[in-house]
Amino acid sequence: MAEEQKAAAPARNFQLNLVQVSDLACRILHHTFIVQAKDKAKAALKDLKSGKGLNVGTLTLTLTDESSGIESKLDLPMKIKLDYSEFRGSFNLPSFVASIRATVSVIAQTLAAKGNLNILTEEGSGSGGALIHLPGITELDGRYNVMLMMVEPIMERESKLGVAVKLMYVDPAQYPELNELQSSKGETQSS
Repeated sequence: MAEEQKAAAPARNFQLNLVQVSDLACRILHHTFIVQAKDKAKAALKDLKSGKGLNVGTLTLTLTDESSGIESKLDLPMKIKLDYSEFRGSFNLPSFVASIRATVSVIAQTLAAKGNLNILTEEGSGSGGALIHLPGITELDGRYNVMLMMVEPIMERESKLGVAVKLMYVDPAQYPELNELQSSKGETQSS
């Protein structure tokens, strides 16, 4: 009988609020890499660079059944991950912090203005990732770097579902305005 009730019960559809997750991620990144002591930020970056990622807590999703008013909760481990394979120049804590400041700033300004996060999803891939296409752009020694933030589901130990906020550098050549800026700076420096 209990098995029949489970089968008959509707599946619960928990949904992430990407605005809230983006805001939370920005606060965590700001605290971890800007507010926190430099030695702790350096250790956190080392974990990110190693591929382990940073475990930053648990995200609790709540779903309230409209007919019964009963709340269901789902706790998801939350992790920060990093892909810096497209970074141009010397990758270190100061260059990473500059990227964090730029990315967090553009997302925070957009959230404060209740603007569009320009969310792109991966159609057909089944991964469920959502890219927040608000680039954090930095310049280092005449080279531009572009950081984006992605929210994606991940499988943790024991097949437990989790959420990752993935910071990734993308090829700045994808942004024609940066190519123009770099060209014009090159011309100015050679004059």
